[in-house]
Amino acid sequence: MGKLQDKYPEKEILFDTKSFTGIGHLRTTGNLMERKGGNLLNNLHIYLRGFDRSLSSMENAAIIVVLDNDQRDVEKFRQHLEQVAKESLMFTDHVFCIAVKEMEAWLLGDEEAIEKAYPMIKKKYLKTYEQDGICDTWEVLANMVYPGGLSGLRKKSKSSYSETGKAKCEWADKIGRELILENNISPSFRKLLSALQIRIEAA
Repeated sequence: MGKLQDKYPEKEILFDTKSFTGIGHLRTTGNLMERKGGNLLNNLHIYLRGFDRSLSSMENAAIIVVLDNDQRDVEKFRQHLEQVAKESLMFTDHVFCIAVKEMEAWLLGDEEAIEKAYPMIKKKYLKTYEQDGICDTWEVLANMVYPGGLSGLRKKSKSSYSETGKAKCEWADKIGRELILENNISPSFRKLLSALQIRIEAA
């Protein structure tokens, strides 16, 4: 967020972020327990209505929903999300920004940033990686930067997500600090950047 503020020093840009522990499922998909969960998609309509009300008096406000795609068809997924927004009767500007396949794809979009954060990276794994491909995205990053690669991470995690989650947070923090926004070649990241820039410049 600070990098966008640096790009637009004449603008006052305020961000208020809310994170979720999981993406969940839209109300029409998933099993009963998944639909009753407390993750983002399960209650997306409630969140959108709440954000819409809280931002109703703020000029040039926008709701930016950022989420993973995983194995979903991107355009169908986006249509479903827009349908939820439509049914929520929102007045606030909004946009759904989907990381294809997952957030780690946005880190893999800037090889120079990865190398600055992890000088000993194994570049060979990036050569066969397809930007925004429906493939093993975070696994590619693990092979590049984690000691012992993906197998080393799996061995240390011992079937627990805690070690993997810790590693992913570290990658996001360390590589994120080095990202040059305009140099990122991930198509879905560029869509996010464009969505933000359009709204900032229009304000």
